[in-house]
Amino acid sequence: MSPNPIVRQVLEDPGYSTALSLNEAELAFFRGAIEKQWLETIENTYPEHVEKFKNIGIANYHQLSDLIDHNALWNKVNRCLPQDVVDKIKKLPFLKKLKEVFGEFKISDIAYDDQVKIGYEEIYWRLVRPNIATDVGSLHTDKWFHEILNFDEKILAKDAYTIKIWLPIFCEPGKNGLLIVPNSHKKTWEHSMKIVNGLPKPVLLEKAEAILIDTRPGNMLIFNENMLHGGAKNLGLETRVSVEITMVFKKLAL
Repeated sequence: MSPNPIVRQVLEDPGYSTALSLNEAELAFFRGAIEKQWLETIENTYPEHVEKFKNIGIANYHQLSDLIDHNALWNKVNRCLPQDVVDKIKKLPFLKKLKEVFGEFKISDIAYDDQVKIGYEEIYWRLVRPNIATDVGSLHTDKWFHEILNFDEKILAKDAYTIKIWLPIFCEPGKNGLLIVPNSHKKTWEHSMKIVNGLPKPVLLEKAEAILIDTRPGNMLIFNENMLHGGAKNLGLETRVSVEITMVFKKLAL
């Protein structure tokens, strides 16, 4: 049987697909869950400001972000959705559709800095404020991070293969989103590691031409672990909110 065309897009040409989207109810669920965690996190550290943030909503977060320590508050620990929320997400129709397309997979365990939370599935979100370049990362592949973080194969088996789902929750098409270098998964890119805040980070050592993928809220951007990608500077008027999920396969091929 010939492979699903979405699988062919992701594994072969161009290395990614935007063919799948959340329905309205699923998008509303993600928005509600993220905003709840966002407000609870602010309240835990800045209770005096939480009502102000609640009144403007997460898409306008940037209007008040100077009231808090953005970089300290939004570490990855505070952006991983709780396991009870992940369990609800796993019952949504889009997960069933993904398994129909790609076959069985598991969601990767939580990993941040030098810690791994085995048995806790990682679905996390990001905030990218307008016109703040430091809110996005440089071009990289997920494979590079897997090589750094995969302590003694605690997260991924040696022969595991991963596919990333990048999911815009609040975004302005053409003004913010994710940058992709089409077909970059077909090449081995020269890169090195540097230490940032005491942690190793991969650095691309070659020039690559990236394009901004036109995605609307709920429109999944699915790509493989060797794809060069990075956040685009937000040129819109609202805070971009996105979700990342890593699907882990024992084996995946056309």
